[in-house]
Parts: sequence; C-alpha cells; structure tokens
Amino acid sequence: MELTDFCLTDDYHFIRPQRPLRSAPEPDSPTGSSSSGGSVRGCAAVSEASVRFSVSQADSYSAQVDSILRGDYLTPVGAVGPKRLCLVCGDFASGYHYGVASCEACKAFFKRTIQGNIEYSCPLNNDCEITKRRRKACQACRFQKCLQAGMMREGVRMDRVRGGRKKYKRRSEAGLSSHGHAVGSRNKVISHLLLTEPAPLEANQDDSTDDGSLRTVLTLCDLLNREVLLLIGWAKQIPGFSGLSLVDQMSLLQSGWMEALLVGVAWRSQGSAGEELVFADNLRLDAAQCRAAGLAELYEALRHLAAKYQAMELSPEEVVTLKAMALANSDAEPVDCPDSVQRFQDWLHEALQEYESSRREQHRAGRLLMSLPLLRQAAGRAVQAFLRLHRHRSIPLHKLLLEMLDAKA
Repeated sequence: MELTDFCLTDDYHFIRPQRPLRSAPEPDSPTGSSSSGGSVRGCAAVSEASVRFSVSQADSYSAQVDSILRGDYLTPVGAVGPKRLCLVCGDFASGYHYGVASCEACKAFFKRTIQGNIEYSCPLNNDCEITKRRRKACQACRFQKCLQAGMMREGVRMDRVRGGRKKYKRRSEAGLSSHGHAVGSRNKVISHLLLTEPAPLEANQDDSTDDGSLRTVLTLCDLLNREVLLLIGWAKQIPGFSGLSLVDQMSLLQSGWMEALLVGVAWRSQGSAGEELVFADNLRLDAAQCRAAGLAELYEALRHLAAKYQAMELSPEEVVTLKAMALANSDAEPVDCPDSVQRFQDWLHEALQEYESSRREQHRAGRLLMSLPLLRQAAGRAVQAFLRLHRHRSIPLHKLLLEMLDAKA
C-alpha cells in the first residue's frame, strides 16, 4: 500500500511494512535527503520533478509526506498549481474552515448543523460513503465525517445566527452555569484529541533471523516506521495544526515526532510487570532484552519517564494533550510564521490549564510542562540509539524513518 493510499483512506490499520534501506551507499534522494537529513525547507519545497520521481521510482517518502501535508495528493502530476481537497467529501477545498481544509458546501453544512443544534440519524449502519456526488445522501454520516476530519464545534460562532445570543442565554438559564459552559467549550479541544487518538499498533514479529536480539531490533524498527506514518495522520487532526504553513508543519514534525511517540510508550509502560517497556501490546521488552539489543540507555530514560508519569497519575486527557504539546513545543527551526506557531502553542497550553483548573489542583499544568525536558532527553537517547544501530550494526531502516532520525540528530 502506497503512502498516498494510506493518507486517502485514513485507515491506519492497513499500514504494511515498506522496503527498508540498509546502510550501504546509494544515490541521493531527489528531495535532497541524505545522511545529514537535509534542511526542513528542502523537505517542504518538493519540486514537481521530485513528485514525478517518487511516482515512477516508488520510494521517495519525503515527497509523499510533503504531499500529505499540502493536501493536494489527488492533483494529477503535471497539473497547473496544487489543488487542496475537502477532507470531508473530496471536492476542491476553498480554504481552511473550522480547522480543516474543506469545500464551501461542507463548511456551510457544518455551520448549519452546529448553529441549529441539529441531530441526525443514519437510516443504515452509520458508515455511508461521503463523496462529492453523495454528500447529501446521509446527513448523519456527513456530520460524523466532518468531526472525524477535525472540524471544531467551538469554531462556529453562535451569535452569528439570528437569535443566537438569546438561545445561549436560555440554555444557561436551564441549568448550565456560564462558567461551566465556557470551560466545557474550551475543553472540547482535549475532547477532540481524545477522539482522534489512534489505536496502538501491533508489532509484526520478524522471523527472518534466529538471533533473538537482532529479531527484537528488526521488529522494533518496523513498528517505529509504521508509528511515524500514523503520527503524520494524527498531527493533521490536532486543532490548528493544518492551519500552519507547510514549512512549519514539516518543522514541527521533524523536530518533535520522537517526543510525541515516546509519551505513549512511557504511559503504557507505567506499572508494567517486570519494569518492561511496552512498545506495543505484543512487544514488551525488559532491561535484559534492551541491553542485548543495544538500547540500555533508552531503557533507563524511558523507565525514568514512566515512573514520573505514574507518580503524577496522568489521566488520558493529560496524556493526549501532553503528546500534542510535545509536538508543538519542539525547538523547530526554521519556522515560516513564528506568530502562527506561537498561537498554536498557546491554544494547547490554555486548553491544558483550563482542564486542570476545572479538575485538578492549581499548579498541575505547570508540573506537566516541567516533564517535557525529561521527555526531550529520552527522545534524544532514542534517536542516537536507532542511528547507532543503523550505522554500526547495519540494521535496515525505512527511508522516511531514517530521514526523520537524521533531522533530529
């Protein structure tokens, strides 16, 4: 399955292993990626020739990732100018509406639904196909597709509809305090992160060798490659991320991807039997296995992080927000629009602070933010560990994974 197909279906469970690269010399990628990882701007400004090469040669991952982020992955090669597509129905998008690239029809449909507080029901099985031609066939499935694509309810201004302010007042008088309503609305950012958090992948056990430690490393590297693909799809659904420029999206991904992945590993590993690292439900590694695989330093860093998370008793809401903030707070350089990146960061910070103020003690948000340096330290050890395995033990790595590792080295 090609990476473009993966992005079109948004079905992360169909990800299959791609052809890995060994550490033998090979021609430079047309996207400019080499062992040094290339510059972020080089990854962002993929030429038409690069895209053409990726289609004909099948393995230019940087060009395909760039295409995912642009949202123009259905534009035929050779067409004049990129055409962004509506993530709801596939029609041409007119811009970003309520946080998502969408067409005018789906924008208006979503707005009407929220402002009218309309509830739909599907006459079938809640899995109707939503396309440009069939988007009016089932309103329930179309609205669900809007939410799955990342459209934010709170982006619709209720005071723009006739009588909207009065409706809001009546709802408040019906038993919902204005403070509770405001907090609930702002906390929908975190609710959205919970809904869009993908299910953990399972490891594909490598049976190509009888060497136990080598088999562990190969299995882990394959899992990590698929996690990177999953992370790209997840990042696009973070409220505000798709509104950043392509350069800034690439910068944040290349700078913070490992931190975002390790949040999940550390949280799954807290309290595990035998102090294992839980990379997947069917891939649990103890200290001896990590040492044999050359991952001793990574094991210590992740166990330390897992112990900290366990002591703090993180909730699922805090975990998904911390994961998004790990991506947003990375030291990404260069950035195309610092103000937009700062607003993106502030939005997530405010969502966390409001969540904590409504449910936990006053200074908990600050303590969570103080755990980010420890997470960054663990990510640095992970990057060095996998690069060392690739360079010194000739462990094969997929090209996208290698480029992402090099970008953080």
